[in-house]
Amino acid sequence: MSWDRFLLPYPFGRGLFLWGKPIWVSPEATEADLESKRVELEEALNRITAEADAAVMREG
Repeated sequence: MSWDRFLLPYPFGRGLFLWGKPIWVSPEATEADLESKRVELEEALNRITAEADAAVMREG
């Protein structure tokens, strides 16, 4: 396993695609708004990664 936990699937293996709800950022967003959205995105990515790992029974 590498530092970024990237996994390369075997040829003809099964895949899993998951996605979450869109995260909208206003064009007029302030620095504080952007930081809030960055945290929201990070939490969403961590949550969906854990969900994907659980779905394929892989420990994170």
